[in-house]
Formats: sequence, C-alpha cells, structure tokens
Amino acid sequence: MASFDPSRSLTKRLPPWLLRMAGMPGTVSFAKYARLADDPAGELAAVAALCSSELGLTPTLPQLTAAGALLDGRGVEMDTGEGKTLVGAIAAACHALRGRQVHVLSVNDYLARRDAAWMGPLFDALGITVAAIGQDTTRDERRSAYRAQVLYAAVSEVGYDVLRDGVASDASGRVEPAFDVAIVDEADAVMIDEAVSPLVLAGNSPYDPQDFRREISIVADLRPGADFEFDEQRSTAFLTDAGVSRVERALGIANLYDSGDGEALSRINVALMAVAIAERDVDYVVRAGEVKLVSASRGRVAKRQRWPDGLHAAVEAKEGLAATGPGVILDTVTVQELLGRYELLSGMSGTLRAVAAELEEFYSVRTGRVDRDRPNVRVDESPAAFRTREERDRAVAAEVLACGASGRPVLVGTQSVEESEALAARLSASLAELGVTARVLNARNDEAEAEIVAAAGDLGAVTISTQLSGRGTDILLGGPVGERRFEVLALGGLRVLATGMYPSRRLDAQLLGRAGRQGDPGSTRVYVSMEDALVAENAPEFMRAKLARAGSEPSERELVEIAFASQDIAESIRLDQHRATWSYSQAFSKQRGKVLRHREEVLGGGEESLAGVTAADPELIERLVSSAGPEVAGRACRDIVLWRLDECWSDHLGALSELRDGIHLRALADENPTDAFHLQALKEFDGFFDAVYARAAADLAGLDLDDLAAAVAAAVRRPSSTWTYMLIDNPLGSKGDRAVRGLQRLLRGAGG
Repeated sequence: MASFDPSRSLTKRLPPWLLRMAGMPGTVSFAKYARLADDPAGELAAVAALCSSELGLTPTLPQLTAAGALLDGRGVEMDTGEGKTLVGAIAAACHALRGRQVHVLSVNDYLARRDAAWMGPLFDALGITVAAIGQDTTRDERRSAYRAQVLYAAVSEVGYDVLRDGVASDASGRVEPAFDVAIVDEADAVMIDEAVSPLVLAGNSPYDPQDFRREISIVADLRPGADFEFDEQRSTAFLTDAGVSRVERALGIANLYDSGDGEALSRINVALMAVAIAERDVDYVVRAGEVKLVSASRGRVAKRQRWPDGLHAAVEAKEGLAATGPGVILDTVTVQELLGRYELLSGMSGTLRAVAAELEEFYSVRTGRVDRDRPNVRVDESPAAFRTREERDRAVAAEVLACGASGRPVLVGTQSVEESEALAARLSASLAELGVTARVLNARNDEAEAEIVAAAGDLGAVTISTQLSGRGTDILLGGPVGERRFEVLALGGLRVLATGMYPSRRLDAQLLGRAGRQGDPGSTRVYVSMEDALVAENAPEFMRAKLARAGSEPSERELVEIAFASQDIAESIRLDQHRATWSYSQAFSKQRGKVLRHREEVLGGGEESLAGVTAADPELIERLVSSAGPEVAGRACRDIVLWRLDECWSDHLGALSELRDGIHLRALADENPTDAFHLQALKEFDGFFDAVYARAAADLAGLDLDDLAAAVAAAVRRPSSTWTYMLIDNPLGSKGDRAVRGLQRLLRGAGG
C-alpha cells in the first residue's frame, strides 16, 4: 500500500477505495522516532550495526524509525516485505538492554520458532537470552523459556499458560509468565480480529458425548425456502411454520415450542445450523476423521478451536463422525484481556491504520505509519464487477491463463477452501496445455505454506490461496532465491488477483500487498460478483432491490459501489460485535480477578483457607488440628478449598454462559441486554466465597480424621486431563438470537 501523500504523483495510481484508508483517526506522526533512529551514537544505531554483522541484514532508516516507535509503545504500520521481523527484534533487543522482559507475540507457532531462530545471532551477540514456545513445548521447557529476556510465542500459548497456572494446585506446576513488554506481530489480526475470542481451558467431563444423529437426519430432509429460511446476513437459519410441522411429525410431538424444557427445540435449531449454515471446506474441513475449524481471517486451520452449544457435535454427526466428548470449562480469558496485562504494549502490521481508532479505544495504543524504504510502483487496477459468480470466475480464469501463457507469476486469493480448489480444478486442463501446474494453499495443506508462498514469485508460477494474512513468508521474484528475478521483472513482476472482497478492507490490502514488495513492480486487481457472500449478506436493501428490479442493468461502477457498501456494513457489524462482546466479558474479567487473587492467597500459605473454614464451621478446625496436627490440617484445608474454589468458578462460568445466551430476550422488554447482564452477573456472584467455604467445610467434616491426608487425596476429584481451545464467540449466530426469533414467531402466532 502506498504512503497516501497526496502531493506525490504515486497516489494517482491508487484507486479511491485504497485511498480511503488514508488519514485514519487515532494516528500519530513518527517524525521524532526518525530523528532518534538517525543518531549514529544512539542505542538503535548500535544494535543496527550488530544486525549487519550478525544477521547480514542492514536496517534501513524506516526500520529503525519503526523500532523506535515500538520502544515507545506505539502501533506501527509497515507494508508487506518491509522487514517487520527485523524491526521487532531490534525493539526487543533495546528493551532487553534496558532491563525489561519482552514477549514478541505472533499468530502461530511456526512464526514464533522461525523468528527466534532467525534473530537469535543478534541476541547472542548482545548477551541477551532468547527462547520460543509452541504447542509441543513441555512444562519444564516453558518455565525456563519464560525466564528468558526475549520470548517468541503465539499469543494463544501465553494465554493457555495463564489459564493452566490459574488452576494449578501447587506452585511447582506453574510456569508464571511475566507481563512486562509485548510486541505484537500482525497486530490487527491479534489485537482486533481475535481480541474477544476466549481462550478456554477445559477438563474432561463425566457426561457422555452429545448424539445429534436423529436431529441431523430430520433436518437433512427439510427444504430451504419452504421449511426453513435464512436471515439477511445468512448467519443463522430458522424454521418456517411448514418446517415446524414437519419436525413435529418426525419427532412425534404435538408442539415443538412447548415440549418440556425446550431441549427438543434447541437441539433441532443446533442441527439446522450444522446442516444449513456450517459449510464444509468453508467454515471447517475434515482431516484425519476430525472436524477442524477454518479461521475466517487467515484461511487456515484454527488449531484447537471448537464450536460451543452442541454445534461441534452436530457437525460431527452431519459428517458421520464420532462425537467428541464434552468438557467442563475450567476458566477462560480473552486475547484482549490477556494483552491488557502487559505494562507496555505495542504492535506492528501492514494494515494497522485502518483500525487505529479501535487500538486507541480498546488498548490506549496510538498508531502511525512508516513509509517504504523504496517507492511503491505497484499498479492497483480498478475492481472488475459482475452480476454472477460464474461471470466473475470466467474472467479470473482468463486472466490466470494469460499470465500462465506469458510466464508471469500470478497469485490468486480466494475466499474459501472450496473456492480455491474449484478454481484449481477449472484451470487444470488449460494450464496443463501450457505446461503449468497450479499450486493450492488452503487449510487442507497449510503445513506446506512456507514452501508454496516462497515459490509464488517464480517464473511461470500459478498459486491459488485462501487468506494470506499472517503467513509470514515473503514472495521473492524469480523464486525462493531469486535466480530468475530479471526475467520476472521484465514481465511486470507478480500479478495478484482477488476473487471477491473480504469482510475487512485490511485483509484485501494484505493480499494485494504481496505484489510490489520493496519497490518491485507488480499489479493487482479485485474481481467481485453480486452473488459473493459479502454482498449477499450485507448489501443495503435499496441496493438489493435495484439489482432485483426487472430490466435493471447497473453499470460496473454501480456494482463496485454495492460491493464497497457491503464491505463497509460488514466492518461496522464487526466493530459493534467487538464492543458488545468486550462489554459482556468485563463481568467475567472483574470477577475472575477477585477469584484468582483469593486463590493466590490460599495457595500461598493456607491461613486464608483456615480462616474461611473457621468462619463456616468454628469447631471444625479444632477437631482437625487435634486429630492430625496443625500442618496436616492446614494442608487439608488448602487442598479442599482450592478444589471447591475451582469447581465453584467453573459452575459460575457455566451460569454466566447460560445467562448470556438468553439475555437478548430482555430486548423484548425494552431493557438494555448489556446492563441487564452485568446486573444479573453481580447477583450470581454474590455469596460466591461463602458458598466455596460452606462446601469445603462440609467436605472436611465428612473426612476420616485418622488419616486426613489420604482422605483428602481421595476426596479431591480434579480432571484427569485438561485441554484447550479458542472459542468462537457468537459462532454462526447465537443461541440467544434463535430464541428471540422463536419467541417472536410464537407471539405473532398468538396475536393472529
């Protein structure tokens, strides 16, 4: 993306839809950091000299400017290919030299390990310890890694360690991350897109897996448009009157909305979501007999993510897979809450100014842009718009074949796994005649991403990929080592095509930014159709009416305007959801803080647990001490209280989850759902610690005092295993939304 300086003729090459990203609110000037970076006697310059000798990379003035901004806790926008990895390492090194402990946070394990190894010689030369953690890192290795001055890690791994520490029954089982300085790579993806996605720690449950095979078989026979309909955003589906009648006959009940506790209605609705909304190879893939969710923002498998509310089990039933066992949620924390723990927070990305106002609103982080080291000569052509998806796909295929015939490398960004593979199949025969094979990168084969992306700029390369955000691998012209660079330059550099627009303008910019890196030539074009999901789900009603009007033939310019209006609406909806979800999570966060502080006091010595048990049963402690001695009695109280504290917190989380699922019903009574939720959450938490100690005292009173330690060990029932996943908040429409629609239909029926 260009620097958006209207005084430069370069901006004339940019279409208005890219120029709209200029001048975003919440941005700041980085002029003072440029002066700091240009000081040859300064700290940044000293570290830069070691970069040249130890890494073979000579930092540019823009890179040092960006590093200076990170040191000051700023958000930094730098274009793709401008060396953000080196910038983060320079800033981390300077922080460490000042005595601070730094976490460089990324979106996945691969980038964390790669960057720690790549930048390692710089840290070694400065005497700075560096480490990396990933999903396979052991507890002892994690504990050691968190003592390093610089740690590279996926943000989710740090979050999961916080959650595991929060339920540890002994200090030796904790890894204790320090929250001093964080530098977030791909900051818009981490701090905005995944900000309110709760990281979840779950334990094995005694309950059997949910079996949705019956409901799936019933729903599979329902007819769209007749038995069920979609909402305007196609984010949820609901039964029509005809559909309700068919379901009632299949279940053998008289009234679906008045059947017991509503379990039948809930299960049918979940099955309907699994069949009608959750799309294989779009929302999820099936790999090795398991349902794997696909990250909408990055187009790759989202490791350890799972849909809640039975939806995951329903999708497994839909695919004929065995249902995975349910878990008991032990604790959760959002990415936003986790990042809020750091004393100093900064971040960098290629498209950060578009969310500058949100970064300031949610994190108090001001954002600015550092221009390219070399001018941008990429040409961004005006979008091509079509009425139908078939017309669009034909145009894209023709463009790819033209590139294939000339040998110019072309990268095609698609919206889903399904679309990427369909395009590859469409092009296969024609490309074969040219002696070219398309390489596909999506959630099915994302293990090979570094190799595929690195080769995308080679002579004659045709690469078809889902979202490239966070891939972390540069595309070099002429192949991975640039051996055919001049041949590709002569052809105009990398050509990037987009089959549709993403719900976020930032994701479009990240894809297009793969062309024209570091002053290289390149060109881009976006292809959209009025049948794209973005338009179908978000286009304003008056624009839809214009498209549907008989004899109406909107111009291409008008079609492009419809697509951009749809994207604007999608981005507004995402921001509204972010604010609403963050507001709901505040209740969890404040109450969690109280519980964890109390737990720390109990874990630290035992006096707190003794006092609490004494308050619940004044005579109990005397009996325990006289029978087992003060040390054993204190340990018994501590262990029982910790167990009951964790159990009560898990129960409370479940109660708040159920409360939130139904809180939308308050809107029917003209109440503010968020205010109602916070008020009810306070009521639910009232008396929490009294309940903990009442349970603990009852447990202790029933133990065999002759061998108290053994009795406690037998009584405490902690999960034999724990597991983690990232919960998708409001997945494919919430259960509360479905309940509101069902109630509204009942009210309409009663009134008629």
